[in-house]
Amino acid sequence: MALMYNKNQIYDDAQFINEQTLSFYANTNEEVLTLPVKGIVVEFPGLGGSSCLGGNIDMGAYNIYWTERFGEKGIIVTYMFPGPWSWGNKGAVRMADAVISALIKKYNLPDDIPVAVCGGSMGGLGSLMFSIGTKHNLKGVAAACPCTDVIKSLDCSPDFPRTYVSAVASYDKPLDVALRTISPIHRINNFPSVPYFICSDGEDNLFAEADCDLFVERLKAKGHDVEYYQQPGKLHGEFLPEVRERLHVFLEECILKG
Repeated sequence: MALMYNKNQIYDDAQFINEQTLSFYANTNEEVLTLPVKGIVVEFPGLGGSSCLGGNIDMGAYNIYWTERFGEKGIIVTYMFPGPWSWGNKGAVRMADAVISALIKKYNLPDDIPVAVCGGSMGGLGSLMFSIGTKHNLKGVAAACPCTDVIKSLDCSPDFPRTYVSAVASYDKPLDVALRTISPIHRINNFPSVPYFICSDGEDNLFAEADCDLFVERLKAKGHDVEYYQQPGKLHGEFLPEVRERLHVFLEECILKG
């Protein structure tokens, strides 16, 4: 299956996405950033523009406990606005790559600055799909309670079918084929060799823990380094405190050891 976004094709999108326009495309923790910059963490939103990790497209400056901790270590966190129903499609990857490029230019960073990506729920799907398409120096992926099978989850809630179809409706291919391009389980052969952090919720009413189990099993079968946590009794988007803390430390390690 072909990649959604040709990461080998270099586009100059800086006319539109640059250091002057960054706030149109993402919230960041730059207000609490300690220089020098050590790396960039990209976070993708879930349904409605919010995230179980703490982000929201309406926040403005992304200054919460977790992002302040990153900022103290010289790590920029950027909370993307890729469109409410983009779900890691080629447009979302392109926009995120352009935001990273703008930050690189703004802070005069090396092109190979370490990058990590994260998200929860549909943002978790977005983070997984970004890992396949990004042109930047990806060092790790964290996905919390992610959608791993778009086809199976298409009707998990009345809110979802139109969002999935919207994400790929412009693709010049049958919807059945197009939907598989943004479905992690159907892209299992395309994931890069970087560390993965994945956690599921035992009482998830949207994306069954068993589906996450299967995805992790297949990732590991491909030889990938996967740190996986099941969280008994937790509803969709909830965390055991120690798992939430480990997710943060995982991303920090990906950047600082990168």
